[in-house]
Amino acid sequence: MKKYSEASVLIAINALKNIITIFLGPFLTAYFIKVSTETLIDLSLYNIMSYLVLATVGFIIGYIIRNKFQLGMFRVGIISNFIYILVIIILKEQILNYLPLISFLYGFSAIAYHYPYNLFITTKIKNYERTEYEFTRKTVSTLVSIITPFVLGSIITTTNFELTAIIILFISLLQIILSFVIKPIEDKNYQFTPIKSLKKFINNKEIVNMLRVDYFKGMSVSEGALEVILTILIFNAFKTDLNLGLLSSLSSILIIIVQYLYTKKFKHKNDKTIIAICSIIPILSLFLLNTYTNDITLILYYFCYTTSVNLLALLMTIRLFNISNSKAIKDGNLMEFWSIREVVLNLGRITGYSLLLIVGLLNQFDYLHYLMIILTLSIAAMGYFLSKVGKYEDIE
Repeated sequence: MKKYSEASVLIAINALKNIITIFLGPFLTAYFIKVSTETLIDLSLYNIMSYLVLATVGFIIGYIIRNKFQLGMFRVGIISNFIYILVIIILKEQILNYLPLISFLYGFSAIAYHYPYNLFITTKIKNYERTEYEFTRKTVSTLVSIITPFVLGSIITTTNFELTAIIILFISLLQIILSFVIKPIEDKNYQFTPIKSLKKFINNKEIVNMLRVDYFKGMSVSEGALEVILTILIFNAFKTDLNLGLLSSLSSILIIIVQYLYTKKFKHKNDKTIIAICSIIPILSLFLLNTYTNDITLILYYFCYTTSVNLLALLMTIRLFNISNSKAIKDGNLMEFWSIREVVLNLGRITGYSLLLIVGLLNQFDYLHYLMIILTLSIAAMGYFLSKVGKYEDIE
């Protein structure tokens, strides 16, 4: 892969975003557990509202930016994420009384950030160098993920959640500064026509399968309900943020090893066998967990889940950005593709969290095991449709 300064900056911004995501993921979930008496209900409502905002605002942003103002919207996303974290610090234990507010702030900041970021990755990185770029990006993010959970868990355990949030606030400021290194995408006279483009996408089997992958990814893999369930189970089993961070760090070490082996051995080969293995491993480990329920089988399932889905996510990301840069999409349909993709991804997330909300309303914690089966099977569905999408590596 050629060493572009913008590519390096995008990797750095993504790594900082990864730190923030870790804080707003498992550790915010753990904070909900501490301050909420109805954890499953509150977490489900928070996430459902957040991803409803993500799905709907994505279309609005598409109409606003077209092929202009992407960089400005990207900075709006970073700044609004800064405001979101600041609000969390101010509200503290009162966070549960303002779920609609924080859900909106999170949803808006996430889509305002990711929409332009995805456009940058599509247009600034060539398809033939995508695998190496994604491996580098994932490696840096995973290295960050090795250190960050342990450090954040230690700080939260020895001090408090609010002090950690202030540290994350400064990381968000650094993102804002780095964003000024990125150059805008060349302006084009371009109309945003999502309905017309959707009709075109429906006739392309690979695009349809890619969107199916995103739906099931949203249910379980990308900030999905299964991640929250695992965090709850791990936190309840091992009690402290420090232990949660330690397990997350160990998991990140395994992830980087698996991703390295794939990139060095299989990146230019047919990887359908890898996809099948990564789809089956979580199912087998869940069967073991349900048969012999204890801390050891829980940890085993956690490690099997995280390593498998992260490799699947790497393979999916390569295909996703390659197909977005293919002739089927990039000639006048790029903005629409990312808008529709965000809707589908977030519908998957909403589906998963709606099922989690039902479990919470039924007040049957044991039902989590049945929900885990459904969500783990959705990983297999993701892998199945992923195997039907080409790599598009020959597109320059």
